[in-house]
Amino acid sequence: GGLVYRYENEAGYVKSGAAGPFGDALRFGFFLPQIFLIRKSFETEDPEYRMFVPESHSKQKNSKLSAPDWIDEDKVRKGENRSQKRKGKHKKGKLAPVKDVTAVDELEVFTDCRKNQECKYKALIFTMDSLKSRVDESKMGGASGEMTIRFSLQQGLSFLGIEAIVFRSDKEFEAHASKMHEYSLIFLDPWTWAARGWVLKPFLRDHTKKIFLLDFFGSDGHKNLNDLVPLSHHLTAYPVNPTNTFLGYFIEQKEDKPLSLKKMDRGVVWGKDSKYYHNRKDMLLKMASKCEIVSTAPESALPKHPNITSIGHLKPEDWIELLETSKFLVGLGDPLVGPSAIDAISSGAMYINPTFKTPKLAYYKSQHPFAKTSVPESVCDFNIEGSSSELLACIDRALKSKLSPRVPKELMLPSYMKRLREILS
Repeated sequence: GGLVYRYENEAGYVKSGAAGPFGDALRFGFFLPQIFLIRKSFETEDPEYRMFVPESHSKQKNSKLSAPDWIDEDKVRKGENRSQKRKGKHKKGKLAPVKDVTAVDELEVFTDCRKNQECKYKALIFTMDSLKSRVDESKMGGASGEMTIRFSLQQGLSFLGIEAIVFRSDKEFEAHASKMHEYSLIFLDPWTWAARGWVLKPFLRDHTKKIFLLDFFGSDGHKNLNDLVPLSHHLTAYPVNPTNTFLGYFIEQKEDKPLSLKKMDRGVVWGKDSKYYHNRKDMLLKMASKCEIVSTAPESALPKHPNITSIGHLKPEDWIELLETSKFLVGLGDPLVGPSAIDAISSGAMYINPTFKTPKLAYYKSQHPFAKTSVPESVCDFNIEGSSSELLACIDRALKSKLSPRVPKELMLPSYMKRLREILS
């Protein structure tokens, strides 16, 4: 039931080893917990630390840096031999036809091709959230929604026999420019495709048919790219922008699960950045008149009230436990469509969803329109620009409710794999 992890430091040295169940997830706290519900008992390389190794370093001996105390040094050495055997296993050219995608097979068993070094193809991933600085920020509480999409993609590709190679900087990406032909698929984002002047990076010009953009919110693209990469190749977190394609992410668990923790008459505010709390003082005070309110934002962002508490940045598992013991999560209007709303619903908490008179980014009529359409019984809408009556009515409804944890079917593994196959076919 352990996780076999492998990471390569910036010098190109390889470390491998084994941790107990969810060991890496707990050590690298920036992972959202639902990603680690994928499998409890399979070998996998930690997706966040599968890096490009420059050729000049690929044959060097292992780093002399001491390993963390939770690494088995014997397994580290075995892991190095394992990584060397992988070389030469990938095929070039087109992908083999994918299996039929006309129906979702609820009982299908998905096997990670990395388990036995059976990946036949390679995919390249280079996005802003894969930059080392962004990864470091996420560990300290920074945005991680885009990472959720990328981690699911890496796992989903491995189920289709494709190993994803993640680049950490423009320098690494461009150093590999002459090898784009080795990749069957190339996943970028609305920024990493572009060279100076917002033109396609020259080394990508002969590979546009296999380029996809992980475009979290969706967009109408860029005038210098749309003729080369169609808008349908923009893959979004949720099905909002009709010109793009919904990829999403997945949460591997049963559709319904029993509640194991007692709910308290308490609400949680969605938003850990102080900027989301601007002009929301009155709203928070009215909420606090109803029940206890907790937030992960700094105390300086919150109004003074005995029912309002800042609990600071939480580890992923602690965040989920907070939602499992609270009656609701309330949005402030931003950030748009992050995973937190789904975290709440899958933890048996009501999500209180702000709506807007004028849609944001052209298509977003609420902070999380997908949550409302997918699991309406667990969502209560209120007009954030109107009076507080709708908000307070939602809080009353949440405090009286006894909701079962629900995972939207669209975010379950079979549905995700069906979409991914359709996109690649």
